[in-house]
Amino acid sequence: MSLERARAELDDVRARLRAIQKRLLRRKGEVNPDRKWRSSPASPCCLVLLVYTRGNAEVVANFAQGLGWRRAPRVAALTTEDRSKLLADLESQFDSVPLASIAAVQEDPVRAGVCSEGEAISVIRWLVEHSLFGWVQEQNSLRGVAPSRRQLVDKALSAIPVIAPERLQQRVRSSLSGSLRSQRKWLAKFRLRWGLRLGKLRIQNHLSVSDKQALAYFQWINAASAAAPACQPPLLINMDETSLVRHVSGLIGTVVKNPSNGCQLGEVAPLCDRRSYITYLATITHDSEVQPRLPQVLIGNERQFTATIMNSVDFLPSNVYLWRCKSAWNSHMLMRRYLSLLASSLGSVLKERYVILILDVARCHLHPTILAHAKRCGIRLCFIPALMTAELQPCDTHLFARFKATFREHWRRQKALSIAGSLSTFQWLEVVVSSLQAVLPADWDAAFAASGALAEQTRVADVLCAKLGWASAPLVPEGLPTVETASLVFPKKMKALLHQEMEALKRRRVELKRECKRAAKDQKLLAAKRQRLLKAHAGCCDLTLLAQNDQAWQAAKGLSAADLQLLLNRAEGDRPTTCKANLVMQSLLQVVLAPPLVSPMCLGDCVTVDAPTAATCTWPRLCDDVFSLWIAD
Repeated sequence: MSLERARAELDDVRARLRAIQKRLLRRKGEVNPDRKWRSSPASPCCLVLLVYTRGNAEVVANFAQGLGWRRAPRVAALTTEDRSKLLADLESQFDSVPLASIAAVQEDPVRAGVCSEGEAISVIRWLVEHSLFGWVQEQNSLRGVAPSRRQLVDKALSAIPVIAPERLQQRVRSSLSGSLRSQRKWLAKFRLRWGLRLGKLRIQNHLSVSDKQALAYFQWINAASAAAPACQPPLLINMDETSLVRHVSGLIGTVVKNPSNGCQLGEVAPLCDRRSYITYLATITHDSEVQPRLPQVLIGNERQFTATIMNSVDFLPSNVYLWRCKSAWNSHMLMRRYLSLLASSLGSVLKERYVILILDVARCHLHPTILAHAKRCGIRLCFIPALMTAELQPCDTHLFARFKATFREHWRRQKALSIAGSLSTFQWLEVVVSSLQAVLPADWDAAFAASGALAEQTRVADVLCAKLGWASAPLVPEGLPTVETASLVFPKKMKALLHQEMEALKRRRVELKRECKRAAKDQKLLAAKRQRLLKAHAGCCDLTLLAQNDQAWQAAKGLSAADLQLLLNRAEGDRPTTCKANLVMQSLLQVVLAPPLVSPMCLGDCVTVDAPTAATCTWPRLCDDVFSLWIAD
């Protein structure tokens, strides 16, 4: 019984000790408002620092405030006036010190009687760590580098003041260049004293963002929204691409340390699945009622989406589409196809709303044919500045991270239920579809507002303003941006490419005008030739009937009168070539009835020619192609 009582008393004493230790720690962490600095500016250590830093009052002021001294009581932060007064006192103190005293301190502060050897070594170590702390800040912010242990030790050794006595330098150098264990212990204390941590930097697309680019984009999107008619409210839609891997690897979870059954731990996945990706064209809008209409497209190559899979998939929702292409990358052709799909999916919404599609400036989004096709579909395009999609694109800021996390979780659950831990393409598609259905039915109004696309930037996120260096969103100019301002949206290489495209379009427009003039001239010559043929063969009734058919005359303008007569004679005879001659005549009329390859009416703001031009497809060559079978026999 006495033993149990002794144990209870011991536990009570331990609890009291822990409570006292916690109170002591809290008192050490409290800020003393009456104490303005850790060390007096007139102390010997400050004098030694002034000599070693050659009168740098900023460094000595940091030492006096206790920066880098973790064990010292915390002092209140100095105001601007107190800081200026402290700097002035330190400078005047250094100026008032006799040169003989400065020389004695520089030679050896210990022998001069200014401070002890321990204080001198502590001052040198603090000066080394202060220089090292500034260097780490520069590497993190300007160069994006988290220095390693070896880099920190090398920089600390080079930061030892050469003005200090060799004896003191050697003692500090030996403490820094010891064993690896001693270096790690010193670095751990250094990080603790100076508020650093052991970790890695967050990867960013760029080190700084341009507020001019953001203002150009805001002015563009505001002008596009203001251009909407009164009866058609603006509807903002954002489309962006992201990749989806076939086999997700590297997920963090619970793993057995020592398997009892002796089985080898690990997941098995072929290299082709780990390197196989598809492209997901995600589309969101700020209107929750229109969101279910928007198409969600999955682009895969012919090996990923085989013909069997395309014919067998029957569980896709009405707004999810599979596109089987030669490559899983987006392209100009697929963008035009997407615009047509978006227009057909919106349906009557195109008449009720003023649709604005927000895209980034990827190469597959910028082409004259895409702009022209969007105009034909009734969709206006607006582009996000280069290198700023992480801050201004709603899909990047609010959708993709949530969707990828949901996709990984659904994939892990499906893999846990599958046989041998492998998923077929059908199961993988079910995972993608279930992730889309779990994430997309949401209100994305906050995403568009936080990125500055809605409400004229009155609801811009504070994080975006901080990255742009704004206290709040500035006043954006009204109207469309100028050419110089709008050029900030596109990358430098893309500006040169667009300039070349515009020059090529101008040259092509001039060429088409010339071709139209030639066509009009040829039509006049054809009419004159028709009159001459009628006069030359006035007695032939068959040719007269043929002349009454304008289409036949248009097709026969490259043939001579003898060829026409031979064709009619064969068509009227009973020889075996009669059927083939009739087929040739029908083929000739089909060529004539075909729509023109280049229409003179397509001359407008943007000219697109996807088929061969009229200059390369002349009528004589077409007639030769029509009669090729007949001539071969």
